Amino acid sequence: MSYQGIQIRNRIGSILVLLAIFLSVSIAEASVYNTGTYPEGSFIDPAAHIDVDSFSIGSESYIAPFTSFTGEYAKIGSHSNVQDSGTNSGKIKIADNAVIAHGADLIGNVEIGNMAFVGFNSIINNSKIGDGAYIGVRSKITGIDIPAGKSVPAGSVIDSQDDIRNLGPVTKAQVVFVNDVIEVNRALAVGYSQLYENRGQEAFGKTGPSGGRNIVIESRVILGYSGTIEPSIGNGASIGNARVIGNVKLGDNARIDDGTSIRGDEGVPIIIGDNAQIGKDNTFHSLNKKMVVIGNDFKLGSDAVIHGPVDIGNNVRVGNRAVVFKSNVGNNVIIGDNAVVTGVKLLDGAVIPPETIVGSQADANKFNEPVRREGQATGSTPLIAIIVAALIPSILGLVGSIVLKNKH
Repeated sequence: MSYQGIQIRNRIGSILVLLAIFLSVSIAEASVYNTGTYPEGSFIDPAAHIDVDSFSIGSESYIAPFTSFTGEYAKIGSHSNVQDSGTNSGKIKIADNAVIAHGADLIGNVEIGNMAFVGFNSIINNSKIGDGAYIGVRSKITGIDIPAGKSVPAGSVIDSQDDIRNLGPVTKAQVVFVNDVIEVNRALAVGYSQLYENRGQEAFGKTGPSGGRNIVIESRVILGYSGTIEPSIGNGASIGNARVIGNVKLGDNARIDDGTSIRGDEGVPIIIGDNAQIGKDNTFHSLNKKMVVIGNDFKLGSDAVIHGPVDIGNNVRVGNRAVVFKSNVGNNVIIGDNAVVTGVKLLDGAVIPPETIVGSQADANKFNEPVRREGQATGSTPLIAIIVAALIPSILGLVGSIVLKNKH
């Protein structure tokens, strides 16, 4: 071969090497997907993190703040939502009209079916959740497929075929609830997409964005608010790498750690009193047109979900990975790590041990009753005693009048 031929071959080799380097860099960079708007009204919050080899998302789907996807792929259908602070890693496939609720984690080879629901702080590991199945709060499914239309109770641990034999069907109330969640999150996807297009990523900082418009899906108003409501942050408050969105009122001297999402975009307002100490990777949210009200001196661990409607008193402590939903919690209450409190009223001073599921008022009364007994033992007057005491003057007066009448 001539010297000129050798030069040409070397140049071609160099070009091929450079091309290979360029392509490898491009492919590596392409695995980190941009947040923001996607075609047909889907939205990925800028605080979400997506680092997968392959990613796709359908129309009007929503990925909320601090949710992450890593691993081989994430394929998300239309009208689905993956809510705040979930950690998803592996081969993740989510069908149309599916809900992955706040704090839920998908790990390994996972498929979520059409109209399926995965509850707060649940963990799905190498499993398939069938169409229309309902996974209750803080459940753990490992290596077992959940049949279509089955309901998994809150706090369940399912890791064998025996565990699924007694599962009941999904209830009508659960179906209605899931439909409502899907509809509202479609509206959020569309609304956030419009906001992002109009104002860009700068609207999505630590505090913001705000609402201020009706969000319409299929000619119906799903979320409707008048006026623009920015978050109100108290004096001396400290907010880490967190998100405070919409109609939120945060008291003085509050501390919000990294990864926490306080979203006043659906149920409003969210009110948190003075001196709150809120750890990492928590979620505050509420159902449409329902409030979250929390008193002063509130302390929250990490990876917990506080979901309205809730009313929480003063000096309340809530532990790591706990869930409080649709409940009224009194003053000086302690809720332990991994506990679940849903749909109940807790009296002042109640203590919920770690890992406890409080899913009915009968469950709650087991922890309320010691508080009642303690109050009675320390001097609280029973109602019957109060009534008797109030009647004593009348009784004495009646007796006296009878005696006087007999004398005459």
